[in-house]
Amino acid sequence: MVVGAGPVGMTLALDLGSRGVPVVVLEQSLHTTGNPRCNTTNARSMEYFRRLGIADRIRRAGLPGDHPTDAVYTTSIHGHELTRFRFSSSDEVFAGTAPEAADWPTPELQHRISQIYLEPILADELARLPSVRVQRGIRVTGCTQDADGVTVHGTDTTTGEPVVRTGAYVIGCDGGASTVRRAMGARFEGDPRVGDRRMSIHFRSTELTMPGPRPGWWYWWHGEHHRGAFMQLDGRSEYVCHARVPDGQDLDTADPELALREAIGRDVEHEVLGVVRWTPRRLIADTFRTGRMLLAGDAAHIWVNLGGFGMNAGIADAIGLGWRLAALHHGWGSPALLDHYDLERRSVGTATSRAAASIGNYIEDALADPVLRTDTPAGAALRARTGARLQEIDRQQWYSTGIQLGTRYTGSPGIADDDHPGTDTDTGGPAAAAGDPTRNTGTTASTGADGTGRTAPGAMGSYLPGVEPGARLPHHRLADGGVVFDRLGPDLTLLRIGPDAPAGHGLVDAAAELGVPLTVVTLPAEAARSYSRPLVLVRPDMHVAWSGSAGPDRPAALLARLCAREQPVRA
Repeated sequence: MVVGAGPVGMTLALDLGSRGVPVVVLEQSLHTTGNPRCNTTNARSMEYFRRLGIADRIRRAGLPGDHPTDAVYTTSIHGHELTRFRFSSSDEVFAGTAPEAADWPTPELQHRISQIYLEPILADELARLPSVRVQRGIRVTGCTQDADGVTVHGTDTTTGEPVVRTGAYVIGCDGGASTVRRAMGARFEGDPRVGDRRMSIHFRSTELTMPGPRPGWWYWWHGEHHRGAFMQLDGRSEYVCHARVPDGQDLDTADPELALREAIGRDVEHEVLGVVRWTPRRLIADTFRTGRMLLAGDAAHIWVNLGGFGMNAGIADAIGLGWRLAALHHGWGSPALLDHYDLERRSVGTATSRAAASIGNYIEDALADPVLRTDTPAGAALRARTGARLQEIDRQQWYSTGIQLGTRYTGSPGIADDDHPGTDTDTGGPAAAAGDPTRNTGTTASTGADGTGRTAPGAMGSYLPGVEPGARLPHHRLADGGVVFDRLGPDLTLLRIGPDAPAGHGLVDAAAELGVPLTVVTLPAEAARSYSRPLVLVRPDMHVAWSGSAGPDRPAALLARLCAREQPVRA
Protein backbone atom coordinates (compact mmCIF):
# COMPACT_ATOMS: atom_id res chain seq x y z
CA MET A 1 0.00 0.00 0.00
CA VAL A 2 1.28 3.43 -0.99
CA VAL A 3 -0.01 6.38 1.02
CA GLY A 4 0.09 9.53 -1.09
CA ALA A 5 -0.46 10.01 -4.84
CA GLY A 6 2.06 12.75 -5.50
CA PRO A 7 4.88 12.24 -8.02
CA VAL A 8 6.84 9.99 -5.66
CA GLY A 9 3.93 7.76 -4.66
CA MET A 10 2.70 7.43 -8.22
CA THR A 11 6.22 6.67 -9.55
CA LEU A 12 6.58 3.95 -6.92
CA ALA A 13 3.20 2.49 -7.87
CA LEU A 14 4.14 2.65 -11.56
CA ASP A 15 7.38 0.80 -10.94
CA LEU A 16 5.66 -1.84 -8.81
CA GLY A 17 2.72 -2.19 -11.18
CA SER A 18 5.03 -2.59 -14.17
CA ARG A 19 6.58 -5.52 -12.31
CA GLY A 20 3.22 -7.16 -11.68
CA VAL A 21 3.05 -6.33 -7.98
CA PRO A 22 -0.48 -5.65 -6.62
CA VAL A 23 -0.59 -2.08 -5.27
CA VAL A 24 -3.23 0.06 -3.61
CA VAL A 25 -2.58 3.82 -3.59
CA LEU A 26 -4.48 5.82 -0.95
CA GLU A 27 -4.78 9.57 -1.49
CA GLN A 28 -6.93 12.09 0.36
CA SER A 29 -7.26 14.53 -2.55
CA LEU A 30 -9.92 13.80 -5.14
CA HIS A 31 -7.74 15.27 -7.91
CA THR A 32 -4.11 15.68 -8.87
CA THR A 33 -2.43 18.74 -7.41
CA GLY A 34 -3.02 22.33 -8.46
CA ASN A 35 0.01 23.52 -6.45
CA PRO A 36 3.10 24.03 -8.66
CA ARG A 37 5.61 22.97 -6.01
CA CYS A 38 8.21 21.29 -8.20
CA ASN A 39 8.95 22.52 -11.70
CA THR A 40 11.91 20.44 -12.89
CA THR A 41 12.17 16.74 -13.64
CA ASN A 42 15.91 16.22 -13.66
CA ALA A 43 18.02 14.06 -15.94
CA ARG A 44 18.16 11.07 -13.61
CA SER A 45 14.39 11.11 -13.12
CA MET A 46 13.94 11.34 -16.88
CA GLU A 47 16.22 8.29 -17.25
CA TYR A 48 13.95 6.41 -14.86
CA PHE A 49 10.84 7.59 -16.70
CA ARG A 50 12.48 6.41 -19.92
CA ARG A 51 12.86 3.00 -18.30
CA LEU A 52 9.15 3.12 -17.46
CA GLY A 53 8.38 4.03 -21.08
CA ILE A 54 6.92 7.50 -20.45
CA ALA A 55 9.83 9.95 -20.86
CA ASP A 56 8.72 11.19 -24.29
CA ARG A 57 5.18 11.76 -23.10
CA ILE A 58 6.45 13.81 -20.15
CA ARG A 59 8.82 15.81 -22.35
CA ARG A 60 5.92 16.84 -24.60
CA ALA A 61 4.04 18.30 -21.63
CA GLY A 62 4.52 21.56 -19.75
CA LEU A 63 5.91 24.48 -21.72
CA PRO A 64 5.18 24.71 -25.45
CA GLY A 65 7.60 22.67 -27.53
CA ASP A 66 9.36 25.75 -28.95
CA HIS A 67 9.70 27.61 -25.64
CA PRO A 68 13.30 28.14 -24.43
CA THR A 69 14.10 27.13 -20.86
CA ASP A 70 16.64 29.85 -20.06
CA ALA A 71 17.44 30.81 -16.47
CA VAL A 72 17.53 34.62 -16.36
CA TYR A 73 18.87 36.93 -13.63
CA THR A 74 17.18 40.31 -13.42
CA THR A 75 16.37 43.19 -11.12
CA SER A 76 12.78 42.47 -12.22
CA ILE A 77 11.13 40.83 -15.22
CA HIS A 78 10.73 44.21 -16.91
CA GLY A 79 13.82 45.71 -15.29
CA HIS A 80 17.49 45.13 -16.00
CA GLU A 81 18.76 41.75 -17.13
CA LEU A 82 22.05 40.80 -15.46
CA THR A 83 22.85 37.53 -17.24
CA ARG A 84 21.28 34.27 -18.34
CA PHE A 85 22.03 30.61 -18.80
CA ARG A 86 20.63 29.51 -22.15
CA PHE A 87 18.79 26.18 -22.39
CA SER A 88 16.95 24.61 -25.26
CA SER A 89 13.29 23.92 -25.92
CA SER A 90 11.74 20.44 -25.92
CA ASP A 91 11.55 20.55 -29.71
CA GLU A 92 15.31 21.03 -29.88
CA VAL A 93 15.86 18.16 -27.44
CA PHE A 94 13.69 15.85 -29.55
CA ALA A 95 15.50 17.00 -32.72
CA GLY A 96 18.92 16.34 -31.17
CA THR A 97 20.01 19.96 -31.67
CA ALA A 98 20.13 21.10 -28.01
CA PRO A 99 23.63 22.58 -27.52
CA GLU A 100 23.75 21.66 -23.83
CA ALA A 101 23.48 17.96 -24.66
CA ALA A 102 27.26 17.94 -25.07
CA ASP A 103 27.60 18.78 -21.35
CA TRP A 104 25.25 16.03 -20.16
CA PRO A 105 26.32 12.35 -20.44
CA THR A 106 22.75 11.10 -20.59
CA PRO A 107 20.14 10.23 -23.22
CA GLU A 108 17.58 12.27 -21.26
CA LEU A 109 18.21 15.94 -20.55
CA GLN A 110 16.38 17.47 -17.61
CA HIS A 111 12.91 18.74 -18.44
CA ARG A 112 11.13 21.84 -17.15
CA ILE A 113 7.64 20.71 -16.30
CA SER A 114 5.48 21.81 -13.40
CA GLN A 115 4.16 19.20 -11.03
CA ILE A 116 0.63 20.27 -12.00
CA TYR A 117 1.26 18.86 -15.51
CA LEU A 118 3.40 15.89 -14.47
CA GLU A 119 0.92 14.36 -12.03
CA PRO A 120 -1.95 13.85 -14.54
CA ILE A 121 0.43 11.93 -16.81
CA LEU A 122 1.48 9.64 -13.98
CA ALA A 123 -2.14 9.16 -12.92
CA ASP A 124 -3.15 8.26 -16.47
CA GLU A 125 -0.32 5.74 -16.75
CA LEU A 126 -1.32 4.15 -13.45
CA ALA A 127 -4.85 3.65 -14.76
CA ARG A 128 -3.41 1.40 -17.49
CA LEU A 129 -1.86 -1.07 -15.02
CA PRO A 130 -4.20 -3.90 -13.97
CA SER A 131 -2.36 -4.58 -10.70
CA VAL A 132 -2.67 -0.98 -9.42
CA ARG A 133 -5.75 0.55 -7.77
CA VAL A 134 -5.78 4.25 -6.88
CA GLN A 135 -8.35 5.13 -4.22
CA ARG A 136 -8.83 8.88 -3.87
CA GLY A 137 -10.78 10.62 -1.14
CA ILE A 138 -9.23 8.56 1.66
CA ARG A 139 -7.45 10.38 4.46
CA VAL A 140 -5.09 8.00 6.25
CA THR A 141 -5.15 8.52 10.02
CA GLY A 142 -2.97 5.70 11.33
CA CYS A 143 -1.08 2.48 10.62
CA THR A 144 -0.25 -0.63 12.62
CA GLN A 145 1.81 -3.69 11.80
CA ASP A 146 2.51 -7.21 12.96
CA ALA A 147 4.64 -10.09 11.71
CA ASP A 148 2.23 -10.85 8.86
CA GLY A 149 1.37 -7.43 7.47
CA VAL A 150 0.15 -3.88 7.97
CA THR A 151 -3.24 -2.33 8.61
CA VAL A 152 -4.03 1.20 7.47
CA HIS A 153 -6.88 3.16 9.06
CA GLY A 154 -8.47 6.14 7.41
CA THR A 155 -11.61 8.12 6.65
CA ASP A 156 -13.54 8.47 3.42
CA THR A 157 -13.52 12.25 2.90
CA THR A 158 -16.80 12.26 0.96
CA THR A 159 -18.90 10.11 3.33
CA GLY A 160 -17.06 10.35 6.64
CA GLU A 161 -17.09 6.56 6.90
CA PRO A 162 -14.10 4.75 8.42
CA VAL A 163 -11.80 2.89 6.04
CA VAL A 164 -9.54 -0.06 6.83
CA ARG A 165 -7.05 -1.55 4.37
CA THR A 166 -4.56 -4.39 4.90
CA GLY A 167 -1.46 -5.37 2.96
CA ALA A 168 2.06 -6.70 3.17
CA TYR A 169 3.85 -3.32 3.40
CA VAL A 170 2.93 0.34 3.63
CA ILE A 171 5.06 3.08 2.10
CA GLY A 172 4.56 6.63 3.28
CA CYS A 173 4.78 9.04 0.35
CA ASP A 174 2.49 11.40 2.23
CA GLY A 175 4.63 14.50 2.57
CA GLY A 176 6.33 16.39 5.36
CA ALA A 177 3.48 15.83 7.83
CA SER A 178 3.51 12.10 7.08
CA THR A 179 1.07 9.96 9.05
CA VAL A 180 3.13 6.88 8.19
CA ARG A 181 6.29 8.45 9.61
CA ARG A 182 4.53 9.20 12.88
CA ALA A 183 3.16 5.65 13.02
CA MET A 184 6.70 4.32 12.55
CA GLY A 185 8.01 6.43 15.40
CA ALA A 186 10.56 7.98 13.05
CA ARG A 187 11.69 11.54 13.77
CA PHE A 188 12.90 14.36 11.57
CA GLU A 189 16.42 15.57 12.35
CA GLY A 190 18.30 18.53 10.92
CA ASP A 191 17.68 22.26 10.58
CA PRO A 192 14.16 23.54 11.30
CA ARG A 193 14.89 26.70 9.32
CA VAL A 194 17.27 27.37 6.44
CA GLY A 195 17.33 31.00 5.31
CA ASP A 196 14.45 33.40 4.74
CA ARG A 197 10.83 32.32 4.93
CA ARG A 198 8.96 32.17 1.65
CA MET A 199 5.71 33.21 0.05
CA SER A 200 4.73 31.39 -3.16
CA ILE A 201 2.12 33.07 -5.38
CA HIS A 202 0.45 31.01 -8.09
CA PHE A 203 -1.34 33.32 -10.53
CA ARG A 204 -2.70 33.74 -14.03
CA SER A 205 -2.30 36.78 -16.26
CA THR A 206 -3.12 37.22 -19.95
CA GLU A 207 -1.59 40.70 -19.89
CA LEU A 208 1.90 39.74 -18.73
CA THR A 209 4.47 39.18 -21.45
CA MET A 210 8.19 38.44 -21.16
CA PRO A 211 10.46 41.17 -22.54
CA GLY A 212 12.93 40.68 -25.36
CA PRO A 213 13.05 38.27 -28.28
CA ARG A 214 13.86 35.18 -26.18
CA PRO A 215 11.69 34.48 -23.12
CA GLY A 216 13.13 32.73 -20.13
CA TRP A 217 11.65 29.93 -18.08
CA TRP A 218 13.06 30.88 -14.65
CA TYR A 219 13.84 34.41 -13.49
CA TRP A 220 15.83 35.35 -10.40
CA TRP A 221 14.66 38.82 -9.37
CA HIS A 222 15.70 41.25 -6.65
CA GLY A 223 13.38 44.04 -5.54
CA GLU A 224 13.53 46.67 -2.82
CA HIS A 225 11.59 44.66 -0.23
CA HIS A 226 11.61 41.11 -1.58
CA ARG A 227 13.73 38.89 -3.77
CA GLY A 228 13.05 35.50 -5.19
CA ALA A 229 12.33 33.38 -8.25
CA PHE A 230 9.66 33.55 -10.94
CA MET A 231 8.68 30.72 -13.29
CA GLN A 232 6.58 30.28 -16.38
CA LEU A 233 4.38 27.21 -16.04
CA ASP A 234 2.57 26.92 -19.38
CA GLY A 235 4.40 29.51 -21.48
CA ARG A 236 1.21 31.48 -21.96
CA SER A 237 -0.59 32.81 -18.90
CA GLU A 238 0.16 30.74 -15.79
CA TYR A 239 3.03 31.55 -13.43
CA VAL A 240 4.41 31.04 -9.95
CA CYS A 241 6.39 33.63 -8.03
CA HIS A 242 8.48 32.74 -4.97
CA ALA A 243 9.31 35.69 -2.73
CA ARG A 244 11.63 35.66 0.25
CA VAL A 245 10.26 37.36 3.36
CA PRO A 246 13.20 38.72 5.34
CA ASP A 247 13.46 38.80 9.11
CA GLY A 248 11.55 41.70 10.60
CA GLN A 249 8.54 41.14 8.33
CA ASP A 250 5.54 39.11 9.40
CA LEU A 251 5.19 36.12 7.09
CA ASP A 252 1.43 35.92 7.72
CA THR A 253 0.84 39.52 6.65
CA ALA A 254 3.44 39.82 3.89
CA ASP A 255 1.75 41.33 0.83
CA PRO A 256 1.72 39.07 -2.25
CA GLU A 257 0.68 41.99 -4.46
CA LEU A 258 3.82 43.93 -3.46
CA ALA A 259 5.96 40.87 -4.19
CA LEU A 260 4.40 40.44 -7.64
CA ARG A 261 4.86 44.13 -8.44
CA GLU A 262 8.54 43.96 -7.48
CA ALA A 263 9.09 40.69 -9.36
CA ILE A 264 7.45 41.90 -12.59
CA GLY A 265 8.59 45.51 -12.40
CA ARG A 266 5.15 46.99 -13.05
CA ASP A 267 1.49 46.34 -12.37
CA VAL A 268 -0.32 43.83 -14.60
CA GLU A 269 -3.84 42.56 -14.50
CA HIS A 270 -3.83 39.11 -12.89
CA GLU A 271 -5.80 36.50 -10.95
CA VAL A 272 -4.21 34.96 -7.86
CA LEU A 273 -4.88 31.21 -7.81
CA GLY A 274 -3.21 30.49 -4.49
CA VAL A 275 -0.70 31.78 -1.94
CA VAL A 276 1.40 29.43 0.18
CA ARG A 277 3.51 30.77 3.05
CA TRP A 278 6.25 28.47 4.27
CA THR A 279 9.55 28.12 6.08
CA PRO A 280 12.43 26.34 4.30
CA ARG A 281 13.84 23.47 6.35
CA ARG A 282 16.46 20.75 6.01
CA LEU A 283 15.13 17.67 7.76
CA ILE A 284 15.86 13.95 7.30
CA ALA A 285 14.00 11.11 9.02
CA ASP A 286 16.21 9.14 11.41
CA THR A 287 15.07 5.95 9.70
CA PHE A 288 13.33 5.19 6.42
CA ARG A 289 12.17 1.76 7.61
CA THR A 290 10.53 0.26 10.67
CA GLY A 291 9.51 -3.32 9.96
CA ARG A 292 6.88 -3.29 7.22
CA MET A 293 6.56 0.51 7.18
CA LEU A 294 8.78 2.61 4.91
CA LEU A 295 9.20 6.21 3.79
CA ALA A 296 10.02 7.91 0.50
CA GLY A 297 10.06 11.47 -0.80
CA ASP A 298 9.04 14.38 1.45
CA ALA A 299 7.88 11.97 4.14
CA ALA A 300 11.54 10.97 4.46
CA HIS A 301 13.35 14.24 3.71
CA ILE A 302 12.46 17.88 3.06
CA TRP A 303 14.65 20.81 2.15
CA VAL A 304 14.58 24.18 0.41
CA ASN A 305 13.26 23.89 -3.14
CA LEU A 306 16.36 25.08 -4.95
CA GLY A 307 18.18 23.09 -7.62
CA GLY A 308 15.11 20.93 -8.27
CA PHE A 309 16.50 18.26 -5.96
CA GLY A 310 13.53 17.52 -3.70
CA MET A 311 10.97 15.72 -5.87
CA ASN A 312 13.74 14.16 -7.91
CA ALA A 313 15.42 12.67 -4.84
CA GLY A 314 12.02 11.23 -3.97
CA ILE A 315 11.69 9.68 -7.43
CA ALA A 316 15.08 8.03 -6.92
CA ASP A 317 13.77 6.77 -3.56
CA ALA A 318 10.78 5.27 -5.36
CA ILE A 319 12.91 3.48 -7.93
CA GLY A 320 15.37 2.26 -5.30
CA LEU A 321 12.51 0.88 -3.22
CA GLY A 322 10.27 -0.44 -6.01
CA TRP A 323 12.60 -3.12 -7.35
CA ARG A 324 13.35 -4.33 -3.83
CA LEU A 325 9.68 -4.69 -2.91
CA ALA A 326 9.13 -6.49 -6.20
CA ALA A 327 12.03 -8.85 -5.43
CA LEU A 328 10.35 -9.70 -2.12
CA HIS A 329 6.99 -10.20 -3.80
CA HIS A 330 8.42 -12.47 -6.49
CA GLY A 331 10.55 -14.42 -4.03
CA TRP A 332 14.10 -13.68 -5.13
CA GLY A 333 14.93 -11.15 -2.42
CA SER A 334 14.59 -11.10 1.36
CA PRO A 335 13.25 -8.34 3.66
CA ALA A 336 16.83 -7.33 4.45
CA LEU A 337 16.83 -5.63 1.03
CA LEU A 338 14.73 -2.93 2.69
CA ASP A 339 17.56 -2.26 5.13
CA HIS A 340 19.81 -1.70 2.11
CA TYR A 341 17.29 0.88 0.88
CA ASP A 342 17.30 2.67 4.24
CA LEU A 343 21.10 2.80 4.36
CA GLU A 344 21.61 4.00 0.81
CA ARG A 345 18.82 6.50 0.39
CA ARG A 346 19.00 8.08 3.84
CA SER A 347 22.64 8.98 3.33
CA VAL A 348 21.94 10.35 -0.15
CA GLY A 349 19.11 12.45 1.28
CA THR A 350 21.40 13.97 3.87
CA ALA A 351 24.09 14.84 1.33
CA THR A 352 21.65 16.23 -1.23
CA SER A 353 19.84 18.34 1.34
CA ARG A 354 23.07 20.12 2.22
CA ALA A 355 23.77 20.83 -1.44
CA ALA A 356 20.28 22.30 -1.91
CA ALA A 357 20.61 24.46 1.20
CA SER A 358 23.88 25.93 -0.06
CA ILE A 359 22.57 27.22 -3.38
CA GLY A 360 21.04 30.54 -2.36
CA ASN A 361 23.94 31.40 -0.04
CA TYR A 362 26.37 32.30 -2.81
CA ILE A 363 23.85 34.29 -4.89
CA GLU A 364 22.25 36.76 -2.54
CA ASP A 365 25.24 38.91 -1.61
CA ALA A 366 25.78 39.67 -5.27
CA LEU A 367 22.22 40.94 -5.63
CA ALA A 368 21.82 42.89 -2.39
CA ASP A 369 23.24 46.29 -3.39
CA PRO A 370 20.37 48.76 -4.17
CA VAL A 371 22.61 50.48 -6.75
CA LEU A 372 21.95 47.41 -8.91
CA ARG A 373 18.47 48.74 -9.74
CA THR A 374 19.44 52.31 -10.59
CA ASP A 375 19.64 53.79 -14.09
CA THR A 376 23.09 55.25 -13.49
CA PRO A 377 26.62 54.53 -14.77
CA ALA A 378 27.39 53.00 -11.38
CA GLY A 379 24.32 50.79 -11.63
CA ALA A 380 25.26 49.64 -15.15
CA ALA A 381 28.82 48.84 -14.05
CA LEU A 382 27.58 46.91 -11.03
CA ARG A 383 25.14 44.95 -13.16
CA ALA A 384 27.92 43.99 -15.57
CA ARG A 385 30.18 42.84 -12.72
CA THR A 386 27.33 40.98 -11.01
CA GLY A 387 26.29 39.22 -14.21
CA ALA A 388 29.84 38.03 -14.82
CA ARG A 389 30.12 36.84 -11.24
CA LEU A 390 26.82 34.95 -11.48
CA GLN A 391 28.04 33.18 -14.61
CA GLU A 392 31.07 32.08 -12.65
CA ILE A 393 29.50 31.00 -9.36
CA ASP A 394 26.03 29.77 -10.26
CA ARG A 395 26.67 27.56 -13.27
CA GLN A 396 26.77 24.56 -10.94
CA GLN A 397 23.09 25.02 -10.04
CA TRP A 398 22.02 24.68 -13.66
CA TYR A 399 24.61 22.06 -14.61
CA SER A 400 24.34 19.96 -11.46
CA THR A 401 25.55 16.75 -13.09
CA GLY A 402 27.25 15.66 -9.88
CA ILE A 403 24.01 15.71 -7.90
CA GLN A 404 21.82 14.39 -10.70
CA LEU A 405 24.04 11.64 -12.09
CA GLY A 406 26.93 11.15 -9.70
CA THR A 407 25.50 9.34 -6.68
CA ARG A 408 27.62 6.31 -5.88
CA TYR A 409 26.74 3.88 -3.10
CA THR A 410 29.62 2.30 -1.20
CA GLY A 411 29.72 0.32 2.00
CA SER A 412 26.21 -1.00 1.36
CA PRO A 413 25.47 -4.75 1.43
CA GLY A 414 23.61 -4.13 -1.82
CA ILE A 415 26.90 -3.34 -3.58
CA ALA A 416 29.70 -5.89 -4.02
CA ASP A 417 32.59 -3.46 -3.76
CA ASP A 418 34.60 -5.84 -1.58
CA ASP A 419 34.55 -8.50 -4.30
CA HIS A 420 36.88 -6.37 -6.42
CA PRO A 421 39.86 -5.20 -4.34
CA GLY A 422 41.12 -1.73 -5.16
CA THR A 423 37.87 -0.62 -6.76
CA ASP A 424 38.28 3.01 -5.80
CA THR A 425 42.01 3.25 -6.30
CA ASP A 426 41.48 2.03 -9.88
CA THR A 427 40.04 5.47 -10.70
CA GLY A 428 42.01 7.52 -8.23
CA GLY A 429 39.00 7.95 -5.95
CA PRO A 430 38.92 7.68 -2.17
CA ALA A 431 38.99 4.15 -0.80
CA ALA A 432 35.71 2.55 0.11
CA ALA A 433 37.11 0.95 3.21
CA ALA A 434 35.61 3.64 5.39
CA GLY A 435 32.18 2.07 4.97
CA ASP A 436 30.74 5.08 3.14
CA PRO A 437 27.07 4.41 2.20
CA THR A 438 27.29 7.00 -0.56
CA ARG A 439 30.06 8.43 -2.59
CA ASN A 440 29.28 10.64 -5.52
CA THR A 441 31.71 10.31 -8.40
CA GLY A 442 31.26 14.03 -8.92
CA THR A 443 29.96 15.22 -5.56
CA THR A 444 31.62 13.47 -2.65
CA ALA A 445 29.12 12.31 -0.06
CA SER A 446 30.44 10.65 3.06
CA THR A 447 28.97 9.31 6.25
CA GLY A 448 30.23 9.86 9.74
CA ALA A 449 29.70 7.86 12.89
CA ASP A 450 26.33 9.52 13.43
CA GLY A 451 25.07 8.33 10.05
CA THR A 452 24.84 11.83 8.57
CA GLY A 453 26.25 12.73 5.18
CA ARG A 454 27.98 15.79 3.82
CA THR A 455 28.56 17.11 0.34
CA ALA A 456 31.73 18.87 -0.69
CA PRO A 457 30.77 22.49 -1.56
CA GLY A 458 31.14 23.39 -5.18
CA ALA A 459 31.23 19.80 -6.47
CA MET A 460 27.59 19.51 -7.48
CA GLY A 461 28.45 20.45 -11.07
CA SER A 462 31.10 17.76 -11.58
CA TYR A 463 30.49 14.16 -12.65
CA LEU A 464 33.00 11.43 -13.57
CA PRO A 465 31.39 8.36 -15.19
CA GLY A 466 32.64 4.95 -14.14
CA VAL A 467 31.63 1.32 -13.63
CA GLU A 468 32.94 1.02 -10.08
CA PRO A 469 30.43 -0.85 -7.94
CA GLY A 470 27.75 1.52 -6.62
CA ALA A 471 28.07 4.06 -9.44
CA ARG A 472 25.30 4.97 -11.85
CA LEU A 473 25.74 2.88 -14.99
CA PRO A 474 27.22 5.34 -17.51
CA HIS A 475 25.26 6.27 -20.58
CA HIS A 476 26.58 4.88 -23.86
CA ARG A 477 25.14 5.40 -27.32
CA LEU A 478 25.84 2.56 -29.71
CA ALA A 479 26.93 2.90 -33.31
CA ASP A 480 23.44 1.98 -34.50
CA GLY A 481 21.99 4.88 -32.49
CA GLY A 482 20.64 2.68 -29.72
CA VAL A 483 21.15 3.39 -26.02
CA VAL A 484 22.53 0.81 -23.61
CA PHE A 485 19.93 1.81 -21.01
CA ASP A 486 17.27 0.46 -23.39
CA ARG A 487 19.00 -2.93 -23.58
CA LEU A 488 18.83 -3.58 -19.84
CA GLY A 489 16.53 -6.28 -18.52
CA PRO A 490 13.78 -5.52 -15.98
CA ASP A 491 15.74 -6.97 -13.04
CA LEU A 492 19.47 -7.72 -12.83
CA THR A 493 21.47 -7.38 -16.05
CA LEU A 494 24.96 -8.72 -16.82
CA LEU A 495 26.69 -6.62 -19.47
CA ARG A 496 29.43 -8.32 -21.47
CA ILE A 497 31.60 -5.67 -23.09
CA GLY A 498 32.78 -7.00 -26.44
CA PRO A 499 32.49 -10.45 -28.03
CA ASP A 500 35.68 -11.59 -26.29
CA ALA A 501 34.41 -10.74 -22.79
CA PRO A 502 34.10 -13.64 -20.32
CA ALA A 503 30.85 -15.50 -20.84
CA GLY A 504 29.71 -15.00 -17.24
CA HIS A 505 28.53 -18.62 -16.96
CA GLY A 506 29.16 -18.63 -13.21
CA LEU A 507 26.73 -15.76 -12.61
CA VAL A 508 24.18 -17.16 -15.06
CA ASP A 509 24.24 -20.58 -13.38
CA ALA A 510 24.11 -19.06 -9.88
CA ALA A 511 21.13 -16.89 -10.86
CA ALA A 512 19.29 -19.95 -12.17
CA GLU A 513 20.06 -21.85 -8.97
CA LEU A 514 18.82 -19.04 -6.74
CA GLY A 515 15.83 -18.11 -8.91
CA VAL A 516 17.20 -14.60 -9.50
CA PRO A 517 16.06 -13.09 -12.84
CA LEU A 518 19.16 -12.16 -14.84
CA THR A 519 19.39 -10.80 -18.38
CA VAL A 520 22.69 -11.13 -20.24
CA VAL A 521 23.49 -8.46 -22.83
CA THR A 522 26.59 -8.56 -25.03
CA LEU A 523 27.70 -5.14 -26.25
CA PRO A 524 30.08 -4.39 -29.13
CA ALA A 525 33.75 -3.86 -28.36
CA GLU A 526 33.46 -0.10 -28.86
CA ALA A 527 31.39 0.10 -25.64
CA ALA A 528 34.68 -0.30 -23.78
CA ARG A 529 35.05 3.47 -24.26
CA SER A 530 32.36 3.87 -21.58
CA TYR A 531 32.68 0.59 -19.64
CA SER A 532 36.25 -0.03 -18.53
CA ARG A 533 35.63 -3.58 -17.27
CA PRO A 534 34.40 -6.42 -19.48
CA LEU A 535 31.73 -7.64 -17.02
CA VAL A 536 29.28 -5.25 -15.38
CA LEU A 537 26.38 -6.44 -13.23
CA VAL A 538 23.63 -3.79 -13.13
CA ARG A 539 20.80 -3.46 -10.60
CA PRO A 540 17.24 -2.54 -11.65
CA ASP A 541 17.85 1.04 -10.43
CA MET A 542 20.69 1.30 -13.01
CA HIS A 543 23.46 1.31 -10.39
CA VAL A 544 26.41 -1.03 -10.82
CA ALA A 545 26.18 -3.94 -8.37
CA TRP A 546 29.53 -5.49 -9.31
CA SER A 547 32.09 -5.24 -12.10
CA GLY A 548 35.25 -7.12 -12.94
CA SER A 549 37.69 -8.38 -15.50
CA ALA A 550 36.66 -11.98 -14.87
CA GLY A 551 33.70 -13.63 -13.24
CA PRO A 552 33.56 -13.52 -9.40
CA ASP A 553 35.20 -16.43 -7.56
CA ARG A 554 31.99 -17.25 -5.71
CA PRO A 555 29.12 -16.11 -7.91
CA ALA A 556 26.33 -17.72 -5.87
CA ALA A 557 27.59 -16.07 -2.69
CA LEU A 558 27.81 -12.75 -4.53
CA LEU A 559 24.22 -12.92 -5.79
CA ALA A 560 22.96 -14.13 -2.42
CA ARG A 561 24.48 -11.07 -0.79
CA LEU A 562 23.12 -8.64 -3.36
CA CYS A 563 19.62 -10.10 -2.94
CA ALA A 564 19.93 -10.23 0.87
CA ARG A 565 19.54 -13.99 0.82
CA GLU A 566 21.13 -16.45 3.21
CA GLN A 567 24.40 -18.00 2.04
CA PRO A 568 23.51 -20.91 -0.25
CA VAL A 569 24.78 -24.38 0.55
CA ARG A 570 26.74 -24.58 -2.72
CA ALA A 571 28.74 -21.40 -3.32
